Amino acid sequence: MMPTMIAEPKAAQKIWDVIVVGAGPGGGTCAWKCAAAGWQTLLLERATTLPRYKPCGGGIPAVIRQSVTGLEPEAFADLSVTKLRHSWKGKDPVLATMETTAGTPAEVWMVQRPRFDSWLTEKATQNGAMVRTGVRIVAITEERDHVTLTDAEGNTYTARYVVGADGAKGIIGPKSGLRLKRQYGIAREIEIPFEGGWEEGRWHPKLEPGAAYLDYGTVKHGYAWIFPKRNCLSVGAGMLLPKQPTPEAQREVGTTLRHAIDIVLHSVGLTYPEGENAPPLWAHPIPYWTGQEPLTTASGRTLLVGDAAGVVQPLFGEGIQYAVRSGAVAAEHLIAGTTTEYTEAIRALFAEEFDAAARVGKVFHRTPYLSYRLGVKNPAGNRLVGRVMAGEAHFAILEKRIYERLKKPFG
Repeated sequence: MMPTMIAEPKAAQKIWDVIVVGAGPGGGTCAWKCAAAGWQTLLLERATTLPRYKPCGGGIPAVIRQSVTGLEPEAFADLSVTKLRHSWKGKDPVLATMETTAGTPAEVWMVQRPRFDSWLTEKATQNGAMVRTGVRIVAITEERDHVTLTDAEGNTYTARYVVGADGAKGIIGPKSGLRLKRQYGIAREIEIPFEGGWEEGRWHPKLEPGAAYLDYGTVKHGYAWIFPKRNCLSVGAGMLLPKQPTPEAQREVGTTLRHAIDIVLHSVGLTYPEGENAPPLWAHPIPYWTGQEPLTTASGRTLLVGDAAGVVQPLFGEGIQYAVRSGAVAAEHLIAGTTTEYTEAIRALFAEEFDAAARVGKVFHRTPYLSYRLGVKNPAGNRLVGRVMAGEAHFAILEKRIYERLKKPFG
């Protein structure tokens, strides 16, 4: 699906209500919601064409519908998973069904980012937003009642507000004095195509229908995964690094992640594709959540959403649902004229959950095998994970269960 592109030669001279920089999940959502409220909205994207490819695991818990109205998974989701298949270094697997308290499936939508991001952009243009591609912003200047952006060609764009949705290493934040001490984890991912998938009504023959795969133990401070899509498998590994690595350590991380991908593929009887036609192995950063940094300038004229704001769940590195939700929250505060309250609103939504997830991650990474045996493989723990995915339970409850289990591992 191609988003509608509207040409307007004099767009640079116009004062917009809001300019959103970056057409990913956070930016697309914010532009959509602002345009739907009647705001004159300009969405700028660095890529020269849309859809643009973006490596991503692509899992979105369906519970997001409780937070963001208007989502239509039938239009952008390849399929849904309701099971998780866990393993330890490719072995000792356990298959767990994710369920709500009522016993109904807790769904996670599997999306491919070109399709999902384009759907959001299309929603924005359908509501009157304008999209410009091939625009690389290099400078931002805040005045009392407006913000001016300058691109690499020297063109300027002016708006009452600017939303930075330009990703983990975007420049809107740092150029505005926000997110100056960013840290990143790293992920590597390959998308392996296969014939006769979702469009023919069947799953990959090597995989359990309805399941996503998570493997632990091979990656310190991380995990590997296989996420099924309609015509490919998203296979990757990620690591939340405790500190910025040296170039040599960075290379070692890459080797470790590639090895983890091999392990998780071998666990289901697959091998890494080789040869000149093999799909590329992509690397991308995972921004850290700090919970303390402001996400808007003092004037409230510039806001950050999604990966640019570091709203990534620290245990699994999950970011799409939080990007969408932060984009919607940013739009709400823009429309209400309360942008100076945006940072606190994001903290109120995510801080307790993210902080608990970070503490759970520390416990898991200190004692990974014990945590796998006593937590991941435990039926009660798996039931709780299903309720977390369904939005019925909180990571703080999961954290409490883990501590109780570790105190009495054989009780």
